Amino acid sequence: MERLTTRITMRLMTGDERSRDLDVDWSYRDDEPHAAQLDFTSYQADAVWSLSRDLLLAGLHAPAGEGDVHVTPFDDARVLIALAGTEGVALLAAPAAAVAGFLAETVRLVPPGQEHDRIDWDGGLQALLAA
Repeated sequence: MERLTTRITMRLMTGDERSRDLDVDWSYRDDEPHAAQLDFTSYQADAVWSLSRDLLLAGLHAPAGEGDVHVTPFDDARVLIALAGTEGVALLAAPAAAVAGFLAETVRLVPPGQEHDRIDWDGGLQALLAA
């Protein structure tokens, strides 16, 4: 298993003086090829979001997402990510170049369309049946 981890500083947009920068650990594992994790636990316990890699890739170029997660380019330098939870919606701005660089590394590990080759289907089925 290969794992990528990078820290990206994201701006929590609150519309007032409480807006602040958050250092968020982005990670990706080749054995979970459809998702990237954003780890906010240094700010709130158990705050790890698992986001679709395809959604993040699409959101770099055009608005994407349904339900709890939306990603959209904001300007030439930033991408916005909206995360809806029980406490409301967090709107975060991230440097588009940093997000694109992270996603390029995930594509290097697991090219789009080859995700199914990395999933342990037998192990997942055994875990499901054992539950």
